Amino acid sequence: MQIKLNGNTIHTESKNILELLQEYKIESKSIAVAINLEIIKQENWNSYLLQENDVVECLTFMGGG
Repeated sequence: MQIKLNGNTIHTESKNILELLQEYKIESKSIAVAINLEIIKQENWNSYLLQENDVVECLTFMGGG
């Protein structure tokens, strides 16, 4: 299927968020994932099914002062 990941159109066979992160070697420890502008809780990454043309953004938390 075709989706947009962090602004880039990609083709993936991943069925859910967790598989997608593993496929693209994205470290999942301190990120948030938004799909179509909706934040998906980490406990739902395995059950949230990706759909054709989803827009997926992996957001990294940054601290500062």
